[in-house]
Amino acid sequence: MEYKSRYPELGFYVGEQIHYFRAGRYVTDDTEAIAVLDSITDAERVETEMEPKALTEVKPARKANANASAKYRGWRSWRRM
Repeated sequence: MEYKSRYPELGFYVGEQIHYFRAGRYVTDDTEAIAVLDSITDAERVETEMEPKALTEVKPARKANANASAKYRGWRSWRRM
């Protein structure tokens, strides 16, 4: 999980050990640290590509018109008529 802070060097405790944000960013997979970070008001979770995102509506692909290629014969087609 990745978190960002309003403060560039925010520090927080997990158990008896102190952890710091670097340049307002902190990345961890530790479940205890994630629980602490979720409770901190000055830190917010950043959604990454690996995390599941909200489902979006997928639009179906547009079908090509069957007569589209028959209507267009090139720029020289007007001479042949």
